[in-house]
Amino acid sequence: MSGRILLLTGERGVGKTTVCRKVVARAKEAGYTCGGLLTMRAGEQRIVVDVSTGDTRPLTLSEGGVKMGRFRFDPAVLAWGAEAIARAVPCDLLIVDEVGPLEVEQGRGWVIALDILRAAHFRLALVVVRPELVSRVQLRLPTSAPAVLRVTEHNRDRLPDLLFGLLEREGNALS
Repeated sequence: MSGRILLLTGERGVGKTTVCRKVVARAKEAGYTCGGLLTMRAGEQRIVVDVSTGDTRPLTLSEGGVKMGRFRFDPAVLAWGAEAIARAVPCDLLIVDEVGPLEVEQGRGWVIALDILRAAHFRLALVVVRPELVSRVQLRLPTSAPAVLRVTEHNRDRLPDLLFGLLEREGNALS
């Protein structure tokens, strides 16, 4: 597999997860294998979705758990998510939503995603990263630096088609 990595970044709430979700829907509809995780908002809570199975788990807790910033993460769900990422490959489309402070600053959460990304057993990986962490994540990935795509209110509606087209081109390049 080609292992092309694209970092999606942008301000909170701009639609990075929605873009990923729409690309996954198109890819599955076209018969591509998809794996990884999507992190969705449910009010103040965060819910994580296994892209390959559709299984969901509540990621955040009101107390206890692993504290990072304003969130408390359920350690059992972090382990479940890490397993989902590990078994996602090989696949055509890998989604990692997101590599954040928990992974970059504490080496916890879904830090396994960085190893999976370096191994490149996928055609295209979409990795959601906060703008302030992009350079730190790039340093932990292969030397052929992944492209960075900023999601904005102006481009977010066009991005799913663009990214699906990229997946198709990656697939054709391997044929």
